[in-house]
Amino acid sequence: MNELYQSLPPAVCQELSRLEEQATVPAGTKLIREGVTPDHLIAIERGSVEISVPAGENVISLSAAGQGRVLGLRSIIAGALTEFEATTLEECRISSISRQDFLEVLKRHPEMYLAISKVLSADLHAAQRLLRETPRMANRGQRSPDGLTC
Repeated sequence: MNELYQSLPPAVCQELSRLEEQATVPAGTKLIREGVTPDHLIAIERGSVEISVPAGENVISLSAAGQGRVLGLRSIIAGALTEFEATTLEECRISSISRQDFLEVLKRHPEMYLAISKVLSADLHAAQRLLRETPRMANRGQRSPDGLTC
């Protein structure tokens, strides 16, 4: 069971399950692309996925997501572009629901917003923890181009 379904009523889970498409995807598959609104809500059923953010010419790996993790939820709910990429690290089994189907179920079941907020809140908490644990790369003690000490 994925992290979203854990907080949904059984009837809603069943309705969403009927809309799911199952797939097995090879390692190296981009499930979510930065700068694109996903066409599908994706749940990882088996395997692991690297969550990363592009940083200029580099890519910063943030974490690995595994079984039960849902990808693309915030972008689908907000109709926004994603800020990260999700790439399979190994062969993965995923389930997906089209954005349109998911949003139609959401309209019929506004009680889903509580479960959605739990998932998004957990994502925000994880991001805050990651930022606290990341060493600051500030240029302390170095002079900036204008001659001021940073």
